[in-house]
Amino acid sequence: MDVCCAAGAPVSVDYTPVGSFEEVGGVPAYITGSGSKGIIAMYDIFGFKYPQFQQVCDRLAAAGYVVAAPDIFRGQPWTLDKFPPKPEDNLMGWIQGYGWEAVVKKDVYALVEGLKARGVTRFASLGCCWGASMAIQALHDGETFSAAAMLHPSLFGQDKALCSAAKGPVACISTPGDPYESVQEVFSSTEWGPRCVYRRYDNMIHGFCGARGKFEEPDVVKAVGEVLTLLAEFFKANL
Repeated sequence: MDVCCAAGAPVSVDYTPVGSFEEVGGVPAYITGSGSKGIIAMYDIFGFKYPQFQQVCDRLAAAGYVVAAPDIFRGQPWTLDKFPPKPEDNLMGWIQGYGWEAVVKKDVYALVEGLKARGVTRFASLGCCWGASMAIQALHDGETFSAAAMLHPSLFGQDKALCSAAKGPVACISTPGDPYESVQEVFSSTEWGPRCVYRRYDNMIHGFCGARGKFEEPDVVKAVGEVLTLLAEFFKANL
């Protein structure tokens, strides 16, 4: 988590989301877009408060997808008064309290079933930072998920274990200090390795597509636009 903490606190951006906050499959979520292809999107530890990730979801939805972001933290994300975290704040303990098997998986699959009832037939996953570790674990189920995208991922030193169990191609967008070569190494030996895409932005900070993204800055806007184009093409090819 060192690179995450070093990147600084989230920023505020003036953006009005075009989707809606509603309950789907019993899970509170941000839902945007329409169609038969769905992307389950999981944000960073700062949750729904910051609109950058909602904008990412909206722009992917405009490319022809239903994008659904479950409120895993139920309105109680990691707070700024504990950031950067002190040892006594026990950030890793808090993160472990939102593990895939214990908490996140249940919400993701409930949301999948709720979206199926609305006509969505195929699914991919996407995540920022902490959410990327959830997105790659969703892809361990190749029957439900066809692909995963990880934006400036935090894989907590489990790069090989999490990626080796994936059952489909991955898009990995990194910044300095994020997993990158380790992800490439794992996927290069898989049957879907040729369908994976990678991009590292050495001039961006960890979190630039999420709550730390300064979307009012031209270079950030350009980079995020490139990422969204890449992701739209990746999902089109694999979903």
